[in-house]
Amino acid sequence: MVYIAGTGSYLPQSIISNKDLFDATHLTSGYIEKITGIRERRKASPEEATSDLATRAALSALDSAGLQAKDIDLIILSTTAPDMPFPATACIVQKNLNINKAVAFDINASCSGFLYALNIAETFIRNGKADTALVIASEIKSRFVDPEDKETAILFGDGAGAVVLRGTKSPFSQGRLGGFSERNIICTRLFSDGRNWKWIHLPAGGSRMPATSSTVASGLHTMEMDGGKVYRAAVTTLQQMILDILKECSLRVEDINTFVFHQANLRIIRQVQKRLGIIEDQVLLTLPFYGNTSSASIPITLDYAVREGRIKNGDMVLMASFGGGLTWGASIISW
Repeated sequence: MVYIAGTGSYLPQSIISNKDLFDATHLTSGYIEKITGIRERRKASPEEATSDLATRAALSALDSAGLQAKDIDLIILSTTAPDMPFPATACIVQKNLNINKAVAFDINASCSGFLYALNIAETFIRNGKADTALVIASEIKSRFVDPEDKETAILFGDGAGAVVLRGTKSPFSQGRLGGFSERNIICTRLFSDGRNWKWIHLPAGGSRMPATSSTVASGLHTMEMDGGKVYRAAVTTLQQMILDILKECSLRVEDINTFVFHQANLRIIRQVQKRLGIIEDQVLLTLPFYGNTSSASIPITLDYAVREGRIKNGDMVLMASFGGGLTWGASIISW
């Protein structure tokens, strides 16, 4: 068994409202909220790097779990905005936490990265390669967005979320549906399809197009996104993926108490909700206040829900995401 021992998050202090974006985008506050569901988002200070946000979220999760940094023997960090190309940002977090003996590495699966990292950590624990894992998703997307780009500037915010995973040899406790233990990860499905990688990407800065004065001048170090194609694919893919994972776990939509979707765009979330007949109150939202924080959005929203008492013992929680790559995934937890 592998269970979530604690959750944590960190959001930068600076708040960027829709009104603050008008001069660059010429889009009104009401229009931005109408097409995205976002009212404001957070922005990291110039002194903050992705590892700083990740470290604070990790400390929050450790405190929630009642554990110390020395108890961690695995750190997996999901990010599309690392401190630098190498070393791994997870190693910098390891240094910040003064964890001397742990496996630490990054993964990049775009907005689905947290679920990928969660599943990797779960596998380590199930295979006896780790006892206690720190799974973090940390993003500073504001550094990679063209402030005048109407597709991306209105969407993305900065933040970090984290969970602590542990393994236990305890017998199953009887959950609401029987056979599941508290906070146990019972099923995960992950997918990718690289044929449409160009739908969300950052062109320059890698080996294909190294950084030069020309790439910087041409604005090739900021995100490019085909919003219409992403929207249509996200709705249909999330719908089918949720049906598939529910079938695999012998569950129905009605058996899920809480849905934690990647907070990409409210229109995507509402479309999936409508197609599957999900009750609106069962869908958690942090999007209006934090914007799209990429892979960090699911753990941030999960932590919010736990601390606000929106998730209770015995609840069935379904997390689902879709993002660049293209990547997508879902996980069900018996809380």
